Amino acid sequence: MKVTVSSTCPAPPDVVWEWIVDPHRHIRMLPAEIQDRYVLENGDIACQLVAMGRREFMVVHTVEVEPPRRLVNERVDGHRNARSVFELEPEGDHATRVTLSSEVDLPRLLAAMASAPIRSALEHQLRNLAALVAAGE
Repeated sequence: MKVTVSSTCPAPPDVVWEWIVDPHRHIRMLPAEIQDRYVLENGDIACQLVAMGRREFMVVHTVEVEPPRRLVNERVDGHRNARSVFELEPEGDHATRVTLSSEVDLPRLLAAMASAPIRSALEHQLRNLAALVAAGE
């Protein structure tokens, strides 16, 4: 199942990129469904995914980096295949269009139920990113 959302961040791509690529900053923009998040020594992100009444430990590793345009993360804990792709495009001189796609291997029935909550979580993540960028933290 694939879900894609987009929004505008109030900063140029190089500023937004630093939030997406730096795992210590990245964990600050994650939605509420991602809990107990921390960065491992190798830069991977470990966390608990809490959704639909379930709690699942996961580890995410960056597998593709094209500064400041594209970042791909994959889940590497062996529980289920998942991938997130961030794509950045300039919007004028002081803004960036961020598109976030998430692909998760789920059984068909579960995918139908999970689509809306996943979309909501991704939208929340992009709102968090925009707020952090705007605050200049």
